[in-house]
Amino acid sequence: MSVWFVVAVAAAWLLWPPRPGAHAMLVAPLSAATTPAAAPSAIRSAPAADTPAPPRAVPVADVANAIDLLALALRAGVGLVEAIEAVGGRIDGPLGAHLHTVAAAERWGAGSVDAWASVPAAWQPAARALRMASTAGIAPADVLSQAAREIRRAEEQRLGVATARLGVRVVLPLGLLFLPAFVLTTVVPIVLALAAQVLGQP
Repeated sequence: MSVWFVVAVAAAWLLWPPRPGAHAMLVAPLSAATTPAAAPSAIRSAPAADTPAPPRAVPVADVANAIDLLALALRAGVGLVEAIEAVGGRIDGPLGAHLHTVAAAERWGAGSVDAWASVPAAWQPAARALRMASTAGIAPADVLSQAAREIRRAEEQRLGVATARLGVRVVLPLGLLFLPAFVLTTVVPIVLALAAQVLGQP
């Protein structure tokens, strides 16, 4: 009797439908086992973080105007750092932020070289003018005004050279197109007519 009872229990256990949770319990270890292996590939396929965009070019004419304002503030008797902060507060956009950066660096005790090195290279004429004035022991307002004039002069020369190059680039293709047409429509017919007259004479 006990033998038949054991056989019946074994058959019922084999034929009984599995519970829903049992399949999940079996699948979970498999997925957990495969996850670490798949993780490196997922990490490798992850897109790289966006690199910071390069800073935009600073308008040179606006830099020259800002340097002129800085010279005017210094002529009014304002200190250098206070003048930089005042001009930076009057200018919107990146130029004002640059001046605030320089003023903050000066207040934190950074040297003039390090303070102006933290802003774009378009401000270097102002930095050189201030260093020259500090070395020579003269008022920096006139030196800054001269630096602003030199910036404008250099920009005018750059624009002149760019305009001349553009003119050459525009005229050269037109010349290459019109010269063969001129030769074919003017020179070649005249040469053929003269050749026909010369060869046609007895």
